[in-house]
Amino acid sequence: MRFLRRYVPREPQIRTLAVAAFVDSIGSGLFLALLPVFVVKELHVPATQVGLVVGAASVFGLVSPVPAGHLADRFGAARVWSGLLLTRAACYTGFLFVDSLAQYAVIACLCTMLDRASGTVQQAYVVSLAAGSNRSESMAALRTVKNIGLSVGLVGAGVLIAIGGRGAFLAGFAVNAASYLVLLSTVRTIERRRRAAAAATTAVPAPPLGTAAETPAAPSAADGPGPPPVPGPPSKPGGGPASPLRNRAYVLLSAGNAILLLHDSVLFTLLPLWVITRTSLPHGLVGPLLALNTVLTVAAQVPLTRWSDGVPAARRMLLVATAPLLGACALFAAAEPSAQVLAVLLVAAAVVLLTAGENLHTVGAFELAHQLAPDRHAGRYLGLFNVGVSAQLVFGPPVMTGLVLRGPLGWLGLAAAFAAGAGAVLAGARDPDRRRTSPWRPGGPRRLAPPPTVAATPPDGRAGLGVPAPTAATGAGASTVGSTTEQS
Repeated sequence: MRFLRRYVPREPQIRTLAVAAFVDSIGSGLFLALLPVFVVKELHVPATQVGLVVGAASVFGLVSPVPAGHLADRFGAARVWSGLLLTRAACYTGFLFVDSLAQYAVIACLCTMLDRASGTVQQAYVVSLAAGSNRSESMAALRTVKNIGLSVGLVGAGVLIAIGGRGAFLAGFAVNAASYLVLLSTVRTIERRRRAAAAATTAVPAPPLGTAAETPAAPSAADGPGPPPVPGPPSKPGGGPASPLRNRAYVLLSAGNAILLLHDSVLFTLLPLWVITRTSLPHGLVGPLLALNTVLTVAAQVPLTRWSDGVPAARRMLLVATAPLLGACALFAAAEPSAQVLAVLLVAAAVVLLTAGENLHTVGAFELAHQLAPDRHAGRYLGLFNVGVSAQLVFGPPVMTGLVLRGPLGWLGLAAAFAAGAGAVLAGARDPDRRRTSPWRPGGPRRLAPPPTVAATPPDGRAGLGVPAPTAATGAGASTVGSTTEQS
């Protein structure tokens, strides 16, 4: 039971959000499995044209994360996410009335734009709800819940496909559209509770008539400047340029993350095609291999967050993630010319390593993304970071099929890409605490600032952090992976 408690978010607000996210993911699982079959069988659209629509929709998805982040910074993540959820419900309802390729293409592009924007704002919202040390753990718990919900939805989609008929497909689409309204209702409920708690904690009763309020007098100029602020270790960088494009380190971090996200295309695009065209493996092995990845992901996401708290720990996790990714590429390359029994063992081991690297990267990358984003501009920074998700969906599949399907050497090229991506992430994820030095003169020795005189630290230990102490209303001061199923 103690082990299972790790999968339950600590904050009540995150637990409430997780229940709604589970319902939402069931709808997403239904939709993802039903849509390709519906378009091909009911709309009679060739599979090649479906691929073109998916690629075009992914291009449209590139343009939405950064503007969504700007809006979240300006108007609040809760308000923007609520609007996106309502719009997504309306947009996905449109699939109930699709009867041509053109209609399908238009709605698919609009929904993809909204999905990518919503992923960014959702991360900003979770960051604002969870306490600093629990943000990665909370996000991992939500990803785990989503993977479980997706699995349930995929099984349900299989039942609807077996039933057959246009009505079965439309029923699945309707459940998916309604699931966004469930999530919207939950977000609005959480926000009402936060406002009520904030009003309760800030309300101060008026003093009785004829008595003076017992409040400390404001210091005057004669009293001197007062005691110095109590210093404390910073939890994350407090400032930075408003535009993340001016932060070269964060741009490098985001670019390296996009390269590492190629592991997503390996699982969902390359692996099925590679098994069918380049190996002697039975074609029915594809499903169990993907199921192995899903089961391991559900089990690993939350426990891994224990070793990713803070920038140095997340950097080490990204460095560790590179090893299993490189090992998976080597095993895939060795399996291609091997006999069937040996190939099955090698590919199963490769999927285990790929899953380990994927989960280590996902957890560590999210920690770095929100720790290195300034609090005031978290939405737009996370928007830039999530552009890599959309970029990988556009460029990943053609790179995978064009490079790796040419032979075993393609796997070695992919391994080199993983190594380059990890190097870029580590170079961009510099620990801000190590750059804090005292002013120095050009040509003179660079010296660390002397340690300040530390006064008594308040019981909450948060003085000098630049972050307000948590209250019942907010949980923390205001501050969105992996596979496609984790980033949506």
